[in-house]
Amino acid sequence: MKNSLPYIALGLGVAMVILVLLSWIITAAMPGCAMRSLLSSEGIRWFFGHFVENLATPLLVWLVLGTIAYGAIKESGLLFTLTHYKERMKEYTARAGMRTVLGELVIFLIVISLLTLVPQAVLLSVTGGLFPSSFSQSIIPILAFVATVMGTSYGLVSGRQHSLADIFRCLVSGFPDAGKWFLIYTLVVELYFSIGFVFQI
Repeated sequence: MKNSLPYIALGLGVAMVILVLLSWIITAAMPGCAMRSLLSSEGIRWFFGHFVENLATPLLVWLVLGTIAYGAIKESGLLFTLTHYKERMKEYTARAGMRTVLGELVIFLIVISLLTLVPQAVLLSVTGGLFPSSFSQSIIPILAFVATVMGTSYGLVSGRQHSLADIFRCLVSGFPDAGKWFLIYTLVVELYFSIGFVFQI
C-alpha cells in the first residue's frame, strides 16, 4: 500500500489536470453547454476562493484526531502490547498499564451509556434516537479521545513516558506516518469539488 500511494497521488494530480483542460476545451468549443471552465475568470476565482473551504470538512478533523490517537497508542507501547499480549503480560509494568487501560475503558463505557442510553439522554436527538444525533456526529472524536487517553495512561503507568515532553512527543508521533494521507486527502477533496464545479452538481 505504501508503494502504491505515490502512484495514487500522481493519478489524482493527472486527473485534476485533465479536468482543467477538458473543461476549458469543451466550454470553448460549445459555449452553450452546461459545463463551467476552471480556466475562466469565474473558475479561477472559485478555485482560489474556495480552496480552504473545500478542505475544511469533518473528514479532515477525523484524520487529525485519528492521527493523534494512532500516535498515542503506538508510541506508548499499547499497540505493541495488544499485538503481543501473552509475551508482554509477563512484565509487571505492562500488566499494570493494561489494568489502568481496562479501568478507563469501563469508565468511558459507563459515561457514554449514561449520555446515550438513559431516557432523555444528553447526546440523543430531539426524537430520542441515536442516528442522527449529537452522539452519531461525535462518535469519531469520542473514539479518538478514548484511544488517546488510554494510550497516554498506558505509557505513563508502564514507564514508557516520564515527562510532559514525552507525552507531547507521543501525541504528535503519528503525523510523520500519516502525512501521506493528508496529501491524498487534499488531492481527492479538491478533485471532488472541482468536478462538482465544472458539471454544476
